Amino acid sequence: MKYLVMMGLLATGPACAGGFEDMKTALALLQGQGTLRAAYEARETHTEFDAKPLKGPETAMVVAQVEDDPGGLEIRWDRGLLKRAADESSVAKGARRKQALSQLVGSSSAPRLAVAMNYAPRLLQSLSIAQFKSERADSYQGKPARLVELVMAPQEEVNQNVSIKENTIEARFWLGPDGVPLGAVTTHTVKAKLMVFMSYEKTTKEEFTFGVVNNRLVVLKREMQGKEKGPGTENEFKNLYTVTPKL
Repeated sequence: MKYLVMMGLLATGPACAGGFEDMKTALALLQGQGTLRAAYEARETHTEFDAKPLKGPETAMVVAQVEDDPGGLEIRWDRGLLKRAADESSVAKGARRKQALSQLVGSSSAPRLAVAMNYAPRLLQSLSIAQFKSERADSYQGKPARLVELVMAPQEEVNQNVSIKENTIEARFWLGPDGVPLGAVTTHTVKAKLMVFMSYEKTTKEEFTFGVVNNRLVVLKREMQGKEKGPGTENEFKNLYTVTPKL
C-alpha cells in the first residue's frame, strides 16, 4: 500500500506543473521567422495628482504601420501625427509644455514594437525567473483552457540609497491545448524606501491577449493600469496597446 501511495504522489506531482513546462516548450517553437505586417495603436492616459494645479487626465493616441521580417523592422508614422507631436512640445517659453503625444511617439520605439510583434523570446526570458504556484482547468473567452499561476521576483540593481521592501509579479496564464498562451494577467507590486525616510510604491496590472501569426506570438491587446506614489510624484495611468495583423 505504501508503495502505491508513493507512486501516486510521483505521478501527480510533476503533472501539477505540466502546463508551465508545456508553455515553455510551445514558446521555444515560436521563433518568428515569418513576415508580419500590422497596424499598431497606443493610447495612454495619465493623471498627475502632485501637479499644481491638478494636471490631468491627459490622453494621447498614436497609430503606426509596422512591418517585421527576418531582414529588419520598419515603422511608418503619418506626417500629420509627427507634426502635431512636434508642435505640441514647442510652446512658448514659460508656458506649460504639453508633451503627451511627443512622448508617446518617442516611447513607441522599434525595440518595444519588435517585442509586441514577436513576444515569445521576451516571455521565455521572464519565465526563467518564475516559480510555479498552481494549475487548474478553466476557460478563456468561452473555450476550455488551462490556467497556470506563477510568481516572479525580478532581479534588482544594487543601490545603497534604495531599500527594496517588495518587488513581486503575480501572473496568470490561460493556455490552449498546445500549450500556447491565449491570454494573461499580471500584477506587479514595488515598495521601497529611499534615503531611509522616504517611501515609494507602484502597482501595475496588465492584461494580455495573444495570437499566433506566422510563427510569432503576437500581443494583440495589452491593457495596463496602475498607480505610482513617491517623493514629489503621485499619478495614475491607464494605457491600451493593440496590434492588428494584416493577413
